[in-house]
Amino acid sequence: MRAQQLDMFGVEPSTDDSPVGLAITLPERCPRCSACRHDPDVVRRAGEIAMTEFAIVVTELSGNKTELCRVGSNPEAVAEGARRKTISLGRSRRTPLYRKVEVVELKP
Repeated sequence: MRAQQLDMFGVEPSTDDSPVGLAITLPERCPRCSACRHDPDVVRRAGEIAMTEFAIVVTELSGNKTELCRVGSNPEAVAEGARRKTISLGRSRRTPLYRKVEVVELKP
């Protein structure tokens, strides 16, 4: 096959081990885009990291534990929002809606 390719260009194969005439293989293109040349293993590992899910588990005033929601990223911001939730007791008194807010990592 290589001889046929070289014959097409009118070049004879070299007998020494010099890099001239050797084919240079480039890494495979990234499946996300055609312009860049990412390492496919790095792209695969990044996808595995993104699959981690987190559950926001709250303890209500009655003592019951409830899974509030599931998030794929930035769980602390969602948990902080749950910690800020309050209920009113009269005109000026407010008490937290949940006793405890936990972030639980879910394994796939």
